[in-house]
Amino acid sequence: MTQKNSRQRCKTDTVGSEGMEKLFEAYHREDIETFRNTCIGLIQRSSGKADTKDTFTSILLKAKSKDLMVTKVSNYLLAGQGLGV
Repeated sequence: MTQKNSRQRCKTDTVGSEGMEKLFEAYHREDIETFRNTCIGLIQRSSGKADTKDTFTSILLKAKSKDLMVTKVSNYLLAGQGLGV
């Protein structure tokens, strides 16, 4: 879970749909370490609290698969738009 309710974090998330497009394009073309850096960059550029960003960055640094990373980052970005779980 990325947030306690479905209310978006801000009026306009700084990453938005372009970030989601970049995430999935990178998933298909980048190796795992490059993809990890892309994911961390998207989290850091997004709107949200530093503590939450740090938590997700920690998860991404420990992730052993691109599948886990894409799931965590897409949930985070969707939650920023009020659409996440």
